[in-house]
Amino acid sequence: MRSCKWWSVSSSALATLLLWASTTNAAVNIDRTRLIFAASDKVQSLNLSNDGDSPMLIQAWTDNGNVNSSPDTSQTPIVVVPPVFRMLPGELRSLRLMLSSRSTLAMDHESQFWLNVYQIPPNTKATQNTARKMVLPLRLRLKVFIRPDGLAAPKESDEQQLRFTVKGQTLHIENPTPWFMSLTVHPGKQKDIGGLMVAPKAWLEVPLSTPLTTGEIIRFDVITDSGNARSYRVMPGGKAEGI
Repeated sequence: MRSCKWWSVSSSALATLLLWASTTNAAVNIDRTRLIFAASDKVQSLNLSNDGDSPMLIQAWTDNGNVNSSPDTSQTPIVVVPPVFRMLPGELRSLRLMLSSRSTLAMDHESQFWLNVYQIPPNTKATQNTARKMVLPLRLRLKVFIRPDGLAAPKESDEQQLRFTVKGQTLHIENPTPWFMSLTVHPGKQKDIGGLMVAPKAWLEVPLSTPLTTGEIIRFDVITDSGNARSYRVMPGGKAEGI
């Protein structure tokens, strides 16, 4: 069944709207920053609250990492219920994500998708009086992780397996584990680098503002299943330890 649409924009226009949305406060907020399907989970839920003063139209769907995806083009093994609904001011709603199949997913490491929550304000008198009658939507995206059978949540000893090496002004982060690692890095006295995610059994290269000096410590925070952080320190090329 095709999802209802409230917009019709090109990919470039959608990208512009997403940039606008990233600097705008959401009226509808979500009670977490990530969803995790453990090995035996088939359903996960999250709560939404309309903290604004106006009713909002909500459309929700998942994608595999394409920020330009829409409900009509995205294909994932996750079904969102309800896909379309209306929220009144002050209303709380529950959103359910159902895992339809694991057959296409990796068996030796986590899989990762994104949940999109698209909220569109009503066409009020203020917008009706403008020359361009365009109601700008706001899109929130949450990470969704799916773990295969036998893979539990990572422990501190697992997070300490992350390896950091520096070459010039490039920080190389290697993740030998089967989990996606979301982290913030504090390289010596330089500005923090947040919003990083290293895929399982993969690596990521991060540019530094200046090369690290000999003996400088790298601190890093790993986001846990609960959305909190565990902190570690490491010398480039060495083994991490908890702080």
